[in-house]
Amino acid sequence: MIDRLNEFFGDLTVAELRGQACRDFADDRGNEGGSRRDLEVLRAAINYYHAEHTLDMVPKVTLPAKGDPRQTWLTRQEVAKLLRAARNGFRSQHLIRVIMIGLYTGTRLSAILNLQWIPNTTGGHVDLERGVIYRKAEGQRVSHNKRRTPVKIPPRLMRFLRYWKAADTSIDETGQEVRLRYVAHYQGEKFVSPHKAFRGIRAAAGLGDDVTPHVLRHTRATWLAQAGVDIHQAASSLGLTVEEFERTYAHASPDFQKAAANAF
Repeated sequence: MIDRLNEFFGDLTVAELRGQACRDFADDRGNEGGSRRDLEVLRAAINYYHAEHTLDMVPKVTLPAKGDPRQTWLTRQEVAKLLRAARNGFRSQHLIRVIMIGLYTGTRLSAILNLQWIPNTTGGHVDLERGVIYRKAEGQRVSHNKRRTPVKIPPRLMRFLRYWKAADTSIDETGQEVRLRYVAHYQGEKFVSPHKAFRGIRAAAGLGDDVTPHVLRHTRATWLAQAGVDIHQAASSLGLTVEEFERTYAHASPDFQKAAANAF
């Protein structure tokens, strides 16, 4: 991301930044969502510098229009196919944990990959005694639009987590318990990105290219809405505001506009 911004804007001073340059960057990037995220980083960097050193003039970073929220979600049959492909695939069984945690908690991929068995300062952790997944590190500050609120562990996922924790624990020669650090890991080591392996199981499951790890979060949210779960609890479990959840997922609820539709 930084390399893309530097390659395009590197020859400009902050004072020379104009809306047209931002629009040209978006056109060159060819992806509205991606260019918007890149330009948001540029804007944040400029604002941070201004707060620390004070610019004479703070340019406005022109962003592409925000796209409609992604609506892709999986049926239970599609999830079963994805899990079956992960279970049967070569070097893809580690994705089972990613899929299960993403599906049953709606946790973002980056938080899943940093999830650990004990409290720490670099990622969230699983507390099996309290039945809660804490999605951010101790003392960690996160941006407003990436809230990482705690989430109650569903009973079905709890059984898997207990099994995984036991599987990740051994006894060393001194009789002490030794446990792997990360909940989702590849042969005991943290993996940085599951995207290549995920593409493999997605193809094996016969699912489209629009099915990414983030779709697991959309699936969880959609299933909550379809089940008629209280909107405050549903939103809180996903780290969303009620307004965000309602805007994106309320249409999936069986009670969506029910009174209006039956008014006359």
